[in-house]
Amino acid sequence: MSKVRPSLERKIRRGLILLIVPAFVLLLLLMHTGINRITSEYIGSRLENDVGNIITALQWSDGRWKINENKVSEIFNRVRSGHYYIVRWEGGELRSRSLWDIKPGVNLLPPGPQIQSQTDGPGDEHWQIWQQGVRKHNQDVTIWVAEDISAFIARQKEYEYYLLSVLVALTLLIILLQRRILHWGFASLKPLQTALVRGKLSGAVNLPKGIPEEIKPLADAIERLVDRSGKQLSRSRTATANLAHELKLPLQHLQILSQATVVEDNRESLKQIYTQLQRRIEGELRRAKIAGSPNPGELFNPREELPYLVQLLNRKRNRDDPIALVQHVPEFAVPFDRDDMLELVGNLLDNAWRYARSRVQLSIRESHGDWTIIVSDDGPGIPPDKIETMCLRGTRVDEQGDSNYGLGLSICQSVVNSYGGQMRLHAARSGGLEVIIDIPQSGKESIEEGRNDETEAYS
Repeated sequence: MSKVRPSLERKIRRGLILLIVPAFVLLLLLMHTGINRITSEYIGSRLENDVGNIITALQWSDGRWKINENKVSEIFNRVRSGHYYIVRWEGGELRSRSLWDIKPGVNLLPPGPQIQSQTDGPGDEHWQIWQQGVRKHNQDVTIWVAEDISAFIARQKEYEYYLLSVLVALTLLIILLQRRILHWGFASLKPLQTALVRGKLSGAVNLPKGIPEEIKPLADAIERLVDRSGKQLSRSRTATANLAHELKLPLQHLQILSQATVVEDNRESLKQIYTQLQRRIEGELRRAKIAGSPNPGELFNPREELPYLVQLLNRKRNRDDPIALVQHVPEFAVPFDRDDMLELVGNLLDNAWRYARSRVQLSIRESHGDWTIIVSDDGPGIPPDKIETMCLRGTRVDEQGDSNYGLGLSICQSVVNSYGGQMRLHAARSGGLEVIIDIPQSGKESIEEGRNDETEAYS
């Protein structure tokens, strides 16, 4: 089961949802409470006016209470109009005609108290009630007034559903806009990403302009790390070249001792040791010479580097008939480290130059982000069984004779492995050896120990 990769965008979106949803729920609760309170206060003020009108219209006549119908609203006379009143005193009550056969319970109140409440009425009605005790003509009277507010409640729910729909749509819109804003914000990191992927951060790091302040510390740390790495690599290559030069004199002494040794077996052993050390030192010197001045992270531009390599290799060949290089390379820099590519292409060309008769072919092409390097020569080539042997781990072809392919190919193999690529050997159509290297652009470099192991395996 594959693990989901951490995503900063998902974290920000999740945080936004956790912030928006409670905020919108709280907004809905506040709107619901506020509308309820406004409705209650509005209806309550109308009921209070109705109570005042009823108190004014209430008259004592012939030993009983009567209501002057001209002083109260006509709506109380329509059956089930939604507006009702009851006037109750000790021993009797007056009811509005709108109540018809409805008989709500009304308790007597002492003069002064005012009580508001809500309750379910008959059918779908919902009542808001105002109940007040008054004293008139030295008698205690309780006035009960109710109004059906079900229409207000239905309209309130309609508005709340509408508001809920708007908030849900607004939430989705905010999430969508947030994604676009995040992509727009992350786009400002693209120059830094491109610089890191294509290796534009060299020993003297020049970070792209416009880096956001939030990641500036990270970019500065990368700058310091690359700068330190470049200096360490420079010191390492310089030390390797110096060591190889320093070992030349002891090797000469070792050769003299092997020639002066009387015992035949000892002489052969010393010669073998000398040959192995000489080969290793020559390889390290050639690696340092081809790489030139260390500048890690700089892009490899074949149009700029190949003329120097051709001149160097022709001078090393030391013949009157220079080798012609037929090249098919891009006009721009390839997205790999300059020193690594000089080491790789330089060793491939060095091997081809040594055995070519008149021509060497070099092709560097890109396809869907992956790169292919092909080097072939028109020399005598290597027998197929020898080619298969060279591909075996721990086997070296150049142990006998003058063939020295193995050393250069071991260096190439270590570079290819560091990029997660593959190297294949074939017989070229021109008769010589053809080396095909496939390197994925997103290949990750292996650890240094892995490179050393591969170097040992092919050398």
